[in-house]
Amino acid sequence: MGETTIGLFSSDPWSKRVISLENALSKLGVEVVQVIPWKVSRVGSTNNHLIHSEGFDLSTLDLMFVLDLGANDIGAFFNRIGLLSALTEMGVRIINSVSSTLLMRNKSESMRKLISAQLPVPKTLITESIEDAAEFIRANFPCVLKPITGFGGLGVQLIEREFDLDHIYDYLKFHSQMFGKGAYILQEFIRGPGYDIRALVLDTQVIATMQRVNADSIVTNIHAGGTPRSNDIDVTELALDAAQCVRGSFVGVDIIPDSDGNLWVLEVNATPGWTGIQRVTDFDISERIAKWLIHLST
Repeated sequence: MGETTIGLFSSDPWSKRVISLENALSKLGVEVVQVIPWKVSRVGSTNNHLIHSEGFDLSTLDLMFVLDLGANDIGAFFNRIGLLSALTEMGVRIINSVSSTLLMRNKSESMRKLISAQLPVPKTLITESIEDAAEFIRANFPCVLKPITGFGGLGVQLIEREFDLDHIYDYLKFHSQMFGKGAYILQEFIRGPGYDIRALVLDTQVIATMQRVNADSIVTNIHAGGTPRSNDIDVTELALDAAQCVRGSFVGVDIIPDSDGNLWVLEVNATPGWTGIQRVTDFDISERIAKWLIHLST
């Protein structure tokens, strides 16, 4: 076993970011353990708690880096959060921390934190009431509807058609059945130049930014059809403030400019990818992350 052992927690061990980060860590002399959540077992008894993956004792890790939770099902989600919490109790450092990840995964809580810090966010309604949701839409049409949990832009919808407005209760019921899980998040639609900005925050630095463009949708996530391009707008202060709000060590902050040039925080992501932003960045992001993880684990 190498002097430093770092776990990479991901439900997709073949993703480009997992492979590139594993290669970067290995080149720096670190032993890397891929931790695939459905291959992990926890065995507990009165005086013993063992967490292992394919025979490897995960409590011996120096650090666990969570690249994605990958759990839409509530049972898998709680199991994975419990697993990371147990490892924290055993002395394994988890990045991002469980509390920070939970905060960011819950869009209503992360929005509360941003509002409490008086950061610029779009006018937002969070409710279980379909009547209040419909009233908000009528008063702020067009507007954006989001699920309260989720990632990757799944379930984010722009309500802009008069047809949807005329049948708003049916629209909301359908969205709740598909994505909402019993609650609605609605935001005023920020009219801007047709792109948003992703800022990648590592510790206390913004290490890279990009503009994301998707002509066919308001969802600009790269894997959902967004296209990365270089960014020349300074979002450093706002991105760092947003990351600090959610106590994130490695996060992606999504920011959108409006037509007057004002900047608005849309959300903070606990498990950001960097394949797209790497295409407009002149250094190896995986190598930068690898060096940072080694520093944290020693």
